Amino acid sequence: MHLDPASPFPASAFRRLDENPDAEFYRQPRFVTHLDEPALAAVTQLYREYFKPGSVLLDLMSSWVSHLPAEVAYARVVGLGMNEQELRANPRLQAYVVQDLNHTPSCLLRPLNLMERPFASPSTT
Repeated sequence: MHLDPASPFPASAFRRLDENPDAEFYRQPRFVTHLDEPALAAVTQLYREYFKPGSVLLDLMSSWVSHLPAEVAYARVVGLGMNEQELRANPRLQAYVVQDLNHTPSCLLRPLNLMERPFASPSTT
């Protein structure tokens, strides 16, 4: 890890406990939540306040659980995540892209270009 020399943080602050590639971890679906209930509720409330009904959203780091408020209708939600089975199980997604942004960060442009047409649809894959 290369940090700005002026950074107040040591490089060790950014090391992960498991330095294996993320693709290895996400190869198998886990169907677990990574946040506890209070954190999930806080994220959902934040989304409720900031994402207007009818919006088109790109859900980064998406999986089988959506943190979007269930009562709010969005025009389109496209998920970007690392496990197709989990993305397919997310009922809020109209489309999804399986991609490892750590490996190819420039691919983020691909789902942005696909926001109006499906790349993969949970109902068709």
